[in-house]
Parts: sequence; C-alpha cells; structure tokens
Amino acid sequence: MRGIGLSRQTGTLCALLRLCRLPFILGGLLLFLLGAYTAGDPFAVPDRLLLCYLVLAAGQVSVSLSNDYFDRQADRPGMRTRISGGSGVLLSRPDLAGAARSLALVLIGLSLALALLCAIFYPLPPYFLPFALAGNLVGWYYTAPPLALAYRGLGEAATMLTFGFFMPGTGYLAAGGLFDLSFALFILPLLFAGLFFILSVEMPDREGDHAAGKENFVVRSGRRNAFLAMFLAAAAISLLLPAAWSAPPQVLAASLLPVIAGAIPLLHPPADRREIICAAELNLAALIAFILVACLAAAGAFV
Repeated sequence: MRGIGLSRQTGTLCALLRLCRLPFILGGLLLFLLGAYTAGDPFAVPDRLLLCYLVLAAGQVSVSLSNDYFDRQADRPGMRTRISGGSGVLLSRPDLAGAARSLALVLIGLSLALALLCAIFYPLPPYFLPFALAGNLVGWYYTAPPLALAYRGLGEAATMLTFGFFMPGTGYLAAGGLFDLSFALFILPLLFAGLFFILSVEMPDREGDHAAGKENFVVRSGRRNAFLAMFLAAAAISLLLPAAWSAPPQVLAASLLPVIAGAIPLLHPPADRREIICAAELNLAALIAFILVACLAAAGAFV
C-alpha cells in the first residue's frame, strides 16, 4: 500500500510538472536575454539579472497553469498539438484542477515578491513593481474571468504585449535599469513577432475555440485571413528592423525566416488539419530561429 501511495504521489508531481509546460520557458528566456543584451552588458550585475529573470519565469509558468485551468472546458481530447490546446493534463486528471489554480496564484505571489526584492535591493526605477504586476495580471486575465481576454477578442493584443513588451522589457530593465526611447524602438518588431506567434498558436484550434466561445482573430476572420495577417505581421518584423535595431546582416537575414514560413500557406493553402498544424509549427520554428539569432548577435557585442 505504501508503494501504491508513493507511486500516486510521483504521478501527481509529474502531472503538475507537465501542467507547467516547462519547455515553453525557453522562449521567455530568449526574449529576456535579448532585452538584456540590447540594454547593455547583463552580466555586469549577475545577481540582479538572475533575480529579475525569476520574476519573469514565475509569472510565465503561472500563465501556463491558469490557462490550462480556465481553458479546461475548451480543450478537447484528441485536439491538442505540440503548440496548442494546453498540456492535456486536466483532461485526464480533472482532480488536479484546483491545485493548478492555486499553484498559479502562488507563482504570481512569488513573482511579485521577487519583484519587490529587486526594487528594494537594486537601483531599479519605481515603476518596476507596477510593471511586474501588470505583466502578471495580463497573464492571469488572458483566460480568467471576468476579463477573459482570449474570449473577448483581446487575446492577440495581450500576447503582443507579453511577447513584445513584458518579456523583453524585464531583461531590458535588469541590464539597463530604465526604459528609454531606444527601448520604445526596440520593441516594435517584437510586438509584431507576438502577433505572428499567437496567430500561429490559434490556427490549429479554430473549431475548438469557436465551440468554446472564444472570440479570437482566427475564429472571427477564418484561417485564410489569419494566414494573411500572419504573413503581414512577419513582413512588419523585417521592415521595422533596420529602423528599430542596429541589426547586423545575419539578424536581418534571419528575420526573413518568418516571412518565408508565413508565405507558404498563402501560396499552398493547407488541405487538412494535419497540414494546418505543420504550417503553424513551421511558423514557430522560424520565429524561434529569428529570436535566437538576434539574441546571439546581441550577445556577441559583449564577448
């Protein structure tokens, strides 16, 4: 009996870890480092860098948990993919729903507590704590009522802010200590990268999202228009880069990867859901490659 109990506890822990969707942290880390390297030498104050990143990481994992909790009625068995539809854990373990919600709130509290420590011990601007609070609230209310941004046609705007402002902005503050005009220019391509990202994630789930009452762009406008919007968002990234960043040629070249990936479904519309998923995954792979090249190029300035 003791062995059975231990096995169940281990299974529950593993399920909670899957709910956290830890591999998705990589994207947040890259955006954080990109912001940090753009602002200055992030490792000049390594302890501040680490603590600020933990503020972001706790908030990011909280979003994974809260999205799974509030979307558990929208997620459908057999419909989830590697990039969408949640972790799938609460479909097989509905008994963990309460734990997922509680852990999400605990992580928001941890994120804010760490942000307070950063504000106390380091020369960060007075808006750092409100900035961290705003980021956590946007993540929580992405799916949580009463705002439920993803269900009210505001999910794309929320993701653009998260992807293009809060994640790189945390790194920028960690290394640079304040927001300035350069930061305002720096985030312009990343805001459109966030739009490209969320439209790609929404693409495979159109039917399930429609049935659940979500009012996102793909549901409202259809996949054809969404593919066009994705391509235009990718083109905006490339067009804005020369004015917004002092980007070396390899970064400008890498920015064409999302453009190419976004053009494929326009030239060859997907015939079925399998092809839709492949197109969405290719988009995300191209986007991650662009962000990775940009991050490495920014880091090279301090090597």
